Amino acid sequence: MTLDNPVASKFSIAASHYKQHDVLQRITAKQLLDNAHLFGTLLDVGAGPGTSFHAFDVKQVVAVDIAHGMLKQLTKQHPDYLPICSDAQALGLQSASIDSIYSNLALQWCQTLPQAFAEFHRVLRQNGECHLSVVVDGSLAELQTLGFRVNPFYSVSALNAALSASHTTVDDWHSIDIHVESISVHFDDLRSLLYSIKGVGASFAQQDENNSTQHQPLTKQQWQQRIVLAETMRTDKGLPLTYQIAYIRAKRG
Repeated sequence: MTLDNPVASKFSIAASHYKQHDVLQRITAKQLLDNAHLFGTLLDVGAGPGTSFHAFDVKQVVAVDIAHGMLKQLTKQHPDYLPICSDAQALGLQSASIDSIYSNLALQWCQTLPQAFAEFHRVLRQNGECHLSVVVDGSLAELQTLGFRVNPFYSVSALNAALSASHTTVDDWHSIDIHVESISVHFDDLRSLLYSIKGVGASFAQQDENNSTQHQPLTKQQWQQRIVLAETMRTDKGLPLTYQIAYIRAKRG
């Protein structure tokens, strides 16, 4: 199955060089894995080029991603994983077939988050667990200061509401925990900062003085103006790019 949508296409294009730019993804993956209880049949949603779960008592990894290009990279590194090109909002898996779910920085791309959580609830067995990280509202403030448009992210209250709306049986979510951490990644220059986003398949757009989205490339003068503005933000670690990351742990009743 190949998903024909712009997001899937961008991530497929980025697949071959994803590992050169996934600084944030590695930070959040470590945080998730250090605190997760993963076991049995594991579902990795938004698997990208793959994550190693050798430290856990995992019997099988089902790796779901919307981008076929990402799954091609995954199978090179993890030939024993079961790759499925699918969407978090329509997994296509049997109900009560999964013991634990892991998802690192993927769910912010879902258009209907309650539907994705409903799918997680459906495929999890009783007492199954979710361990998730999501980019949330307040991220990438530096880009906005530089005159780039950032698509809105979900708020923490929206995550809570989506979880609350996701179960249709008497067995609801138990022990839901959501906490947010601010993570700043630093870069040597503006070009590498911007490519840290494009290099993993995400995107942004520039804005004009009226806050309207521009689709033309920046002129040389506009680019130089942004370089100068970016330098006013520089710290001793480099140019910062700050994310607000929600870590979610939920157990199925």
